[in-house]
Amino acid sequence: MAMRNRLSHVSLNQEGILEKAPNMSRLPARIRKRLKREAAQWDAAIAGESPHEVQGILEQAEPFRASRPPRQPVSLRLDPYDLALAKRLARRKGIPYTQLIAMWLHERVEQEKPKADA
Repeated sequence: MAMRNRLSHVSLNQEGILEKAPNMSRLPARIRKRLKREAAQWDAAIAGESPHEVQGILEQAEPFRASRPPRQPVSLRLDPYDLALAKRLARRKGIPYTQLIAMWLHERVEQEKPKADA
């Protein structure tokens, strides 16, 4: 039951098996139906290919490259203790402290995004 409290999009059915809650998807039913149909078509197409054929296709494929705007430098005033701790944690992880702080900020922004949309 503790797991259920942490997963708001999961509910228990009568047998106690986890299942998706009906309000989980924000997509309209017609789009979900179309995506399920498309997924079934892809599954059928892939099922007919051998691993050797797939390997050949992958070797011929060009890598996908998505361009992103360049990063912007930002100046922040941080508490010296927090900065020292971030540097120590980054050193343990083997990454630059600025990259660690940027990762933390990105994770937090992603967490807050659904709240901002509401």
